[in-house]
Amino acid sequence: MRTVIPSSEAKEQIREATDIVALVGEKVALKRAGRSWKGLCPFHSERTPSFTVNPERQVWHCFGCGKGGDVFAWVTEMEKVPFPEALRILSERAGIELPQQARGPGDAARDRLYQANALANDYFRASLKSEAGGDARAYLTGRGFEGEILESFQVGWAPAGWDGLVTTLGKLLPLPVLEEAGLALRRGDGGRYDRFRNRIVFPVLGAAGKVAGFGGRAIAAEDQPKYLNSPETAVYRKGQLLFALPEARAAIRERKQALVVEGYLDAMRLHAAGFANAVATSGTALTYEQSRILARSEPEAVLVYDGDDAGVRAADRALEPLMRAGLPVRVLLLPPGEDPDSFVRKEGPGAFGDLLAKTVDAAGFLAGASLGAGGQNPSVEARVRRYVEVISRVDDPIRRRLLVRRGGEAFGLEEQVFLEALGKRREGSAASRAAGGTASRRSAEQAPAAGQEPGGHPRTSSDSSASESHGGVSSGSPSSGPPDPVELELAARVLTEDGALAEAAGHGDEGCFRHEGLRELVRPWLIEGRIPLYGELRDLMSASTLARAVLADHPISEESDTIEASRRGARALIERLEERRIRAQIDQLKREIGRPSQAHDQESETRLLTEIKDLTTKLHSRNHPAVS
Repeated sequence: MRTVIPSSEAKEQIREATDIVALVGEKVALKRAGRSWKGLCPFHSERTPSFTVNPERQVWHCFGCGKGGDVFAWVTEMEKVPFPEALRILSERAGIELPQQARGPGDAARDRLYQANALANDYFRASLKSEAGGDARAYLTGRGFEGEILESFQVGWAPAGWDGLVTTLGKLLPLPVLEEAGLALRRGDGGRYDRFRNRIVFPVLGAAGKVAGFGGRAIAAEDQPKYLNSPETAVYRKGQLLFALPEARAAIRERKQALVVEGYLDAMRLHAAGFANAVATSGTALTYEQSRILARSEPEAVLVYDGDDAGVRAADRALEPLMRAGLPVRVLLLPPGEDPDSFVRKEGPGAFGDLLAKTVDAAGFLAGASLGAGGQNPSVEARVRRYVEVISRVDDPIRRRLLVRRGGEAFGLEEQVFLEALGKRREGSAASRAAGGTASRRSAEQAPAAGQEPGGHPRTSSDSSASESHGGVSSGSPSSGPPDPVELELAARVLTEDGALAEAAGHGDEGCFRHEGLRELVRPWLIEGRIPLYGELRDLMSASTLARAVLADHPISEESDTIEASRRGARALIERLEERRIRAQIDQLKREIGRPSQAHDQESETRLLTEIKDLTTKLHSRNHPAVS
């Protein structure tokens, strides 16, 4: 049973309820040394243990690198999450419920979605073990998956019927909650039916180990699309999750290497073969958000992709987000016709290990990769320009200089060629940022109040074009143009209100802001888990034109404002941005279908129509929220 305690006592109660030796021992091999415990520091390389844990004082400290702190500092440092998220993780671990004033209005809704996903996961797993799951078990056995590996990844089965899950879970939860969680779809008559039917189901876990969503794979040729994922929800964002990461995290830290594959079964096959450091993208191209999650463990990223044209292009797209996140990258393209699952099954773990020893770095990949007979291979000039584009996203000047040297070796060019190209590119970016800063100030001066159009008129829900008119809200990629006025308002609140900062921390800077400058402005405070002091705000405004645009006309909230009210205001802004983003995605998919020059096969068109339907359902559920 979870215990509810007053907010003034919450942090201390959670600290006392957490065994720091057990917590740290999950990541570090500890040995008793008198009244303390010792181990090798996970934050720097060492041969002689200088890392200690003192259970009496409930602290940890490394005498080598100087890092240390309590259980909260451990989680924030190890998991690279802000303090509010560390508090949430440790409260769940200790079975202590955070007080209501520390929770926002969106927390209860997210709790319902997690509850629905947990019950659905139990339903799918039980279905796989039932008599009706015989065909699914036979399929998995034929692919070499059974027993322990299926249990480890909680693999399940969605029966072929139309409403098995809806009927079963509808006795426990309101049907609108199942729809909001993406587990049910609405019929024309208002009834609901199961989204996942006649499919192997793979749960995708979030940072706290909760089921955030599902991926389903058809086993019958007539069931299309072949792969079906949960729609985007408040807890399931495909671009921010990696399948198998909870199972792989310890091995990634130990080996300092992450194997990135594209399929659920690919990741499971590698784990079963002893490569427990494998993760898979969840139905998307690798994103910057996913790359940042990997970067928390500071590994080398190895892209293990199919050797066909699609695999070459996917590897090329993945270079930039990984480089931008600060990760060293290598590429392994498998022999034609093979994926990680099929290759390991045919050739064995040893052969795969041999291929891993032959990976190439980004320069080697871009210099040597080629498309098949049907593809047009880029010229040497185009390859060099692409390499310059990729390494220009690397912030560390030393690492960037080493990549320049490596580019000269791979392409047979003088380093000065790359340096000049980088210089021109960075000058262009700086000019663009300066222009964006000027436009930001103009935008801030003319920005309407939240929820209003210029002139003070309320924005209506039919305004679907707004998502394309401000600062890249319609895209997951960062924008350096004029910021969206709603993002400006949200940034101001995050920098001046504790509640707004706590609400935004639950979404991350990537989830809240599409404007790159605003992301960089708020990110340090989200990581630190606090708003700037008055003097720090003054320094921000002195150093940054964008900070001045954000804060100049924003009043500092009164002390009487509650955290709950602040979180509610921030949540309203985030929901507006999310709604506009959904509308923009729907418009983009419709344009994709209607594009005359784009030939769609039946499977791809079905996939696009399914995505439009999912997004439309999500938009409807946002405007008509489920009730408990």
